[in-house]
Parts: sequence; structure tokens; C-alpha cells
Amino acid sequence: MEIEEKLIIAKLLDKIKISKTRNKIINTEFLSIYQKEVIQKELNKNKIKNYFFFGGYEGAEGEILIIYPEKLEREIIENNLQNIIKAIKIILPKELKGKYTHRDYLGAVMQTGLNRNRIGDIIVHEDNAYIIVLKENAEYIEGFLKELKRFSKSEIETIDFKEIKIKKQEFEEMKINISSMRLDNFVSEIAKISRRKTEEILSEEKVFINSKIETKCSKIVKEGDILVIRGKGKFVISEITQNSRKNKIIATIKKYK
Repeated sequence: MEIEEKLIIAKLLDKIKISKTRNKIINTEFLSIYQKEVIQKELNKNKIKNYFFFGGYEGAEGEILIIYPEKLEREIIENNLQNIIKAIKIILPKELKGKYTHRDYLGAVMQTGLNRNRIGDIIVHEDNAYIIVLKENAEYIEGFLKELKRFSKSEIETIDFKEIKIKKQEFEEMKINISSMRLDNFVSEIAKISRRKTEEILSEEKVFINSKIETKCSKIVKEGDILVIRGKGKFVISEITQNSRKNKIIATIKKYK
């Protein structure tokens, strides 16, 4: 078991213990896909049932884990989630409509000095955006963003997560031919770079699978994995099929817009 996995499990078991001994509702920070996978396995192993994941809306990528005492009904917790999660709404002035991307908003929030796991999904529309945050950080983040020059003419407020307007995720689709399911094959074809360059960016920790840094060229990629290549974008391995004639694997890749 890797050190990172051991730390995730140790923190989880500590939160489970606190919830049981103090009869408290406990939540984590926002979790990566990898962290969720590790936590889910451990919850199943320990047969824990009084928990759920939530990220502000159905289908959220960034979610927190909420653990609650067995004596409480899940419905009670769900009706009071506004005490745990909020959203920062930013309305841009007309002259900035369509000019800010996810990276612009994330960069602004990161200037607060908070860790990335204090921030959930960022939903970007043409003239506004919603930044999902933990309630305990909402006031600070709102105040900080109001002081930034890039948002000097914008309207910024903290709102209930139920007021978020969800935007359907858009993708660009591509197909690649690869000889095997090794990570270096995917990175080389998707990024259109040489094998040597692929090895370089892997060693420089610029590639992530399901939010976890991956440096091994031989790592096996699976259908459904989310791949991030810094400087190239974010991709989901949508479908894998076999081309029997050429003995090649055909992978359908969806790039997040």
C-alpha cells in the first residue's frame, strides 16, 4: 500500500471514530477521484453505511464525504447541507462576457492561499460563474475576490448551492490508434508528441490519471479513466474497441472544452 493511500485511510478512520464517539456530523474537504476511490473501498471494507458524497449538485466531480451518526436519518443531513457547502456567484460586466475561462477563475481563487481541496467544482457560463466552496471558507473567498482588479466591475455574492445553474459539460471527440493500453501510448497520441517527449513530461509529473500524478510509462489505462496532461487539457477515455485487421486498439477520447 502506498504512503498516500495509507494517509487517506488514516484520516478517514479518524473521522469515522469522531463521528461515532461524539455523535457528530463530520465532513472532509473536497476529494479527488483517486481519494474517493480509496475511501469508497475502505468504507465498504468496514461496512460503514451512514455516509454519502456530495459536491453541490448531481454529477459534481469534486465532492466531499459526509459521515453522520447512526441515530440520524440521511434525509435530515441532506436538508441541512447549506450549513456545509455554499457557492460564490460571480456576474461579469458586459465588456468581459465570454472572456474568462475555468483557468481564470481557478487562478483567482488560488491566490487566496487556500489549498485546492477547499474548492469544489467551478461552473463557468459566458457571463457568470459559480465556485463551490465549503461554508467555512465562503466569506473569506468572497471578500478576497472582491478586492481583485479583474473582478472590480463584477457582482460577487455567496449563495445557496441550490441556486447554482448547471451547465452541461461539452466535449470534443477524437479517435486514436494505439498498440496497447499503456499510458505512454495514450499521452503520445493525444498530445501528438514523441515517445521521448512523453517520457519527459511523465517524469516531470505533468500527467494525472483520476487526479493522481502518474510517472510510469507502463501504467495501464482503463476505459472511463480521466487523464490530465498539463498544457494539453483534460480527457476522458470514453470507449475502447479492437481493430482485428491491424491488431490495433481504437480508443475514443473526449476532451473537456
